[in-house]
Amino acid sequence: MKRLDSEFYKKLFALVLPIAFQNFMLAAVSASDAIMLGFLNQDFLSAVSLAGQIQFMHSLFLAALVIGTTMLVAQYCSVIMGHLGSDAVAANSIANIVKNLIICVSLFQVCSF
Repeated sequence: MKRLDSEFYKKLFALVLPIAFQNFMLAAVSASDAIMLGFLNQDFLSAVSLAGQIQFMHSLFLAALVIGTTMLVAQYCSVIMGHLGSDAVAANSIANIVKNLIICVSLFQVCSF
C-alpha cells in the first residue's frame, strides 16, 4: 500500500510541477511588465494592467472549461468503459475536448478584436 501511494505522488508531482511553473511565470511576466512600465508613463501602465486582466480572465475561462470537460469525460468513461475498449473511449474523448477548446479559444480571440 505504501508503494502505491509513493508512485501516485510521484505521478501527481510530475503533473503539478509544470502547471504551477506556468502559473508562476504568467504572474511573473505581468508583475515585471507593471514594474518596467511604472518608470515610463501612467498611461502605459494602465494599458498593460488592463491587458493583464483580460489575459487572466481568459486563463480562468479556459481552466474552468478544461476542468468541467474533464469531469464529464471521466464520468462518461466510467460508464462506457465496460462496453468499449479504453483506447477508443480515450481517443474519442480527447478529440472532443480538443475540438471544443479550439472552438472556444477561437471565439474568444475573435471577440477580443
